[in-house]
Amino acid sequence: MIYIKLEEKDEKSIKKNKLLKLIDKVKCKFAKIREDKFEDKVLITIPDIENKTLNKLSDYMQQNCINRVCISNELLNNPVFMEFIKNKNVRVFDGRWLFKELVPKCIEYIMLCKKDKIEYQEVSILSKDISEIVVYNVKEISGRVRILNIITENENKFRKLEKELYEQKGIILNMNNNYKKSLAKSDIIFNFDFSEEEINKYALPKKACIINLEKEITINSKAFEGINVSSYEIQMPRKYIKNLLHFRDFDTSMLYESFIYKNTNPINIKAELIEDGINISFLNGKNGKIRKTEYVNLSK
Repeated sequence: MIYIKLEEKDEKSIKKNKLLKLIDKVKCKFAKIREDKFEDKVLITIPDIENKTLNKLSDYMQQNCINRVCISNELLNNPVFMEFIKNKNVRVFDGRWLFKELVPKCIEYIMLCKKDKIEYQEVSILSKDISEIVVYNVKEISGRVRILNIITENENKFRKLEKELYEQKGIILNMNNNYKKSLAKSDIIFNFDFSEEEINKYALPKKACIINLEKEITINSKAFEGINVSSYEIQMPRKYIKNLLHFRDFDTSMLYESFIYKNTNPINIKAELIEDGINISFLNGKNGKIRKTEYVNLSK
């Protein structure tokens, strides 16, 4: 696991003097990638994204058996570098794993903004497959909301969970896949793994909050007047603040995800999130932060 960023350049001094610009160019040509260690974290700084540099980075990753990387914002927005990373077959922390762990926190945030109660809400989960994190979220949400719907083409995969919830807690899961009626009365919709094409087949409620946990989705329905969420923002816990000095150009959500990521039961992650005091600061749409006042318009 490593962190990768681009070397910071003093652009003003380079522009002032052509000689300095030439020197900087020569430096970059022969510069090496730099490795810095902060406790258990390894930060790799690269001087540029030229082929020679990327080849050096590739050799480093191969020699050190790197399979996970956290990338600075500047490099995330660089198509050349991202194509290079794509071909390395490594996992890039993008905040999506953490997003799925924060589903209950998303509901709490929306309720706070809507000034509404969670027990009045009808929540729908779109999931083609059943996984540990889906099961965790169903169990966390089901006893708190008015109605919980599971929208899936693979209902048989959810039968065991359906039976367990009913026998242990008397909770009934609504499972169906009717394009016209499944989501008609939903207040909040969590899309775990439906594609843009798949979600647009459904008749969506006029005013609902759709939260896309896997990737950004465009809603084509002209009748839809709700909120379409594609990402989120959190504040870095106090115990990690000192790390921000070295990782200034990294997205906070991705950075925190890289700090706590582990292959463990979601219940253990929940305990860590509570200990760190993690809450949703903002939910983001296509045009950036969604204003808190916009959620009030969703109230029925």
